[in-house]
Amino acid sequence: MEPILQRLPLSKDLSYIYERYESPFFETPWHYHEEFEIVLCDGGFGKKVIGNHTSEYNEGDVILIGSKLPHWFSADETFYDNEAFPRPASIVIQFRLDCFGESFFDLVEMTAVKLLLEKAKFGLEFHGKVKAQITEIVKENIHKTGLEKFRSLFEILQRMAESKEQKTLSEIGMEGISKKDSERMIIIFDQILKNFKEPISVEDLAQKVNLTKSAFCRYFKTRTQKTFVEYLMQVRINHACKLLKETDMSVLEICYESGFNNLSNFNRQFKIRHNISPKQYRKP
Repeated sequence: MEPILQRLPLSKDLSYIYERYESPFFETPWHYHEEFEIVLCDGGFGKKVIGNHTSEYNEGDVILIGSKLPHWFSADETFYDNEAFPRPASIVIQFRLDCFGESFFDLVEMTAVKLLLEKAKFGLEFHGKVKAQITEIVKENIHKTGLEKFRSLFEILQRMAESKEQKTLSEIGMEGISKKDSERMIIIFDQILKNFKEPISVEDLAQKVNLTKSAFCRYFKTRTQKTFVEYLMQVRINHACKLLKETDMSVLEICYESGFNNLSNFNRQFKIRHNISPKQYRKP
């Protein structure tokens, strides 16, 4: 089948892209490309799908996406027309593995960066001090010359490689997807992300992608290495984590707002994934 491969406008005279994009929608579907990608979320919020991982993204997040790793950023539609909220925007750096030279990363001095790029096949998210450092570097160089941007890319990779303030996102390294898979998975992800607060019928979702229930369950598990129920639970718990950290809502309110129909099940599922209760998670 024809691969869903995003062709970036890179030529022999341009080995990387370093641009800011702003749009009321993120039009690019679940896709992959040969290039590595550094994303600084520079406005808005929503959900990100990296490999088989789904979680919230917020302004200021810094993410490294490996070559051929399928990904998708879905901006929250609730606030598109609300001027009080920033428009979805991101600063994106996309680069080839050979942009520093054919054998550059084989040098002994580049061992740490080479290991970083190998780990990037799972997607990496950065936090804490290194996140602030990278944000500062990116914003200082976004409007500078090509050479200055190129030098800052190398500095960013060094900071990432030296930092322990990073989190692996996807549980599996996924390489590429077909056009048919991309179209199907976008429908599935879209339905999950829009409706996770309500009961979701597997039969209805399977029908939307022209599969029987059993075929859908096999298909979903093959593509994500998770059952549909496991994946839906991940989305709901991640949403609950966001509310616990960013709002004053009670645990009971968050339970229902995240798609659970009773508190005991919410507490049990939360503890399975985080080894602590929602109340413990909320403590500073």
